[in-house]
Amino acid sequence: MAKERAKKDKAVSAVKTMTVKRKTHWVLYIAVVALIIYVAITIVEQNVKIQNAKETLSLLDNKISIQKIELSELKSVADSAEKKDYDSVADYIEKVAREEMDYVKSGEVVYINIAGN
Repeated sequence: MAKERAKKDKAVSAVKTMTVKRKTHWVLYIAVVALIIYVAITIVEQNVKIQNAKETLSLLDNKISIQKIELSELKSVADSAEKKDYDSVADYIEKVAREEMDYVKSGEVVYINIAGN
């Protein structure tokens, strides 16, 4: 009887050991699957961030090209101002500031005609 009981205990402990090993395999399997899912989600998020950064870069490139066009137009206006009746760009800027923007030089006295004539 004692031998039979020892065999049964050995068999029961072997089954328990196999159950523990199977649980360990499942835990390891679940951990690997979770890691793969985490890596996949991280890669997708990074791709979305990269796409957003590319769109922002494209918009900024467009703004730069627009600014370059405006700069070239302003340079052509300045060049034409020099070629016309103005001695320099500074004279042209002064004329525009005085006539269109109502600026005055520091130290100048401004007289306002209140009669309206």
